[in-house]
This record gives sequence, structure tokens and C-alpha cells, in this order.
Amino acid sequence: MAIQTEIWLNSIQENLYKGFELLTETMSNDSTFVANKTVHVPNAAAAPNVSRGNSTYPVAITERNDTDLTYNLTNFEIGPVRLGWADGKQLSYDKVASVTNDFMGNLSENMKNYLLSQIWTHNSGNADRLVSTTGTSTTTNWLGGTASGSLKHLLGADVRNAAKILDKEKFPSNDRYMLLDYEMFWQLLGDLSYNANRLQVVNGLTSTIDPIYGFKVIQLPFVGAVTVNTGTAETIAPTAADGSFSFTTNNRPIGLAFHKSAASFAWTAPYMMTSEDDPTMFGDVMSATVYGGGKYRRTDGKGVVAIRATA
Repeated sequence: MAIQTEIWLNSIQENLYKGFELLTETMSNDSTFVANKTVHVPNAAAAPNVSRGNSTYPVAITERNDTDLTYNLTNFEIGPVRLGWADGKQLSYDKVASVTNDFMGNLSENMKNYLLSQIWTHNSGNADRLVSTTGTSTTTNWLGGTASGSLKHLLGADVRNAAKILDKEKFPSNDRYMLLDYEMFWQLLGDLSYNANRLQVVNGLTSTIDPIYGFKVIQLPFVGAVTVNTGTAETIAPTAADGSFSFTTNNRPIGLAFHKSAASFAWTAPYMMTSEDDPTMFGDVMSATVYGGGKYRRTDGKGVVAIRATA
């Protein structure tokens, strides 16, 4: 008797991911600077001073001591997953393609979450590059676990403050990006849409992809978080190994505003491994791995601003 194929829809409802590919155009790709697992980004030291009206010679000779900014890549692995011999015989949809989609999407999304936490982790504690939200205070979906209370909404005025910091630090007005989680994103859009005065400032905001105060805004399910300490210091809240995060009472979500030249990522191409016709598994085994990481790109940390949801 022939093997009976179970009746399934020909297409499977795939898992959804919002991954690393969204960020590849917003940051500097330093993959070419990778030496083994370490990225080396040379940074110029302070420029020589300009003198005016000097009449004393010879002039003292100085030397510019450039620095080497480094960060390490970490490995991300998924699997192994068994694909039974019968899966290809009894299922009418392509399970191999579906599992491959899970591999690539999950690796990409988790690497993105880790990367964003690293962009601000190294810069934490810098009050000059931390903007607090100032809008209406409401209970939000950010808070979970043991957390309770409410956080202030993100307003257009807060985005302007982030833009002013980049202006002060002499970054060009082009290639500025802002990454916001879904809560902050729609708070900002609501503020700009319903306040007539701000509506004039952004020229009507004809779509959700218009630049806002010079920033190209990208909405993500999760960007990052900080732990509130006494005083002004801010440190990144601990994240799980996969980059995910569970909020507790003293955690605050952050958005990131930065210039493309100030944020760095590096990664290797994903590597898929298969063991076909494994006699001990009665089928195939698949796994995948990739190395990736990121950091701010300047040793002085300039060009990266965090926008913190404030209680």
C-alpha cells in the first residue's frame, strides 16, 4: 500500500520576524575590519590646535596619537532540528523551507536585539546624550512582570532635543536615524498629528515614513532598555542570551537616535549545516550559526543619543 499523504494546506502560516536586515542601511558596516572575532575601528585623535598671530619660532612639534576602537563579535546558534524522513513523504507543504525560514529569521531578529543593546551599553552613564520623554504619563504595555505604574509619552519636542545634541556635536543633517519601539513610535505620531503647532513644523507629516526633525524613523517591536539608578548614571538593563528582555519596576525602554557614521555593526554570513540521511535520526538534521556584534563607532561616544521613557 502506498504511503497516505495527510491533507494540509499547501502553504504554512510562517512565524513572523523583524530582523537585522532593517538596520543594515542605518549603520556603518564594519565587517571588513574584523580580525578573527574582534572588530578594529581606527579613530583619529584630537586635531592639532590652530594658532593666530604667532610670532615665536620654532613652533613646538606635536604628534597625533590615534586610537583603536574595538569590540568583539559573539556567536548566535540555532538548532539542531530533526526533519524526519516521513516529513517529505506525508506533508504537502515544504517543511524544510519553513524550518529554514525560522532559522534565518530567528537568527536575524535575535542578533538585532543584541546589537541594539550593545550600541547604547558602551555609552551608558553619559547624561549629555540621554533625553527623557516629557509627554502625558499613562500606563503602557512596556511594563511587565513585577513592574507597575506609568511612563511619559514621547513627544516631538523630545525628538528635537535629540536632534540638537547631534547638531552640537557637528554631525551632518543627512543620514540621521531614529529607532523606536511600537509604543514610542505611535505616541510620537499621535503628538505630531493632533497638535496643530507641531504639524506646521513637520510640514504636515504626509506618511509614517516622512523624516521627523531630520530623522528617518524605523519602528521595531523592541529597541533597548536601561535600569534607573540613583543620580544621573544610566546602565543598560540585563538582557537574556537571545537579546530579549522582561521589564521590571526600575527598567525603562529607550529609543536610539544616531548618525549613520556613529553606529557600527559587523557580522559574518549565516552558515547552515546539514546532516543528511542520518541513520540515528531517521532523517536529516539542520543547524545554523552566525557571528555578529556592534558598538558606537567613535571613542568619545558622540553621535548616539538614547531617548528614555521617564516615569
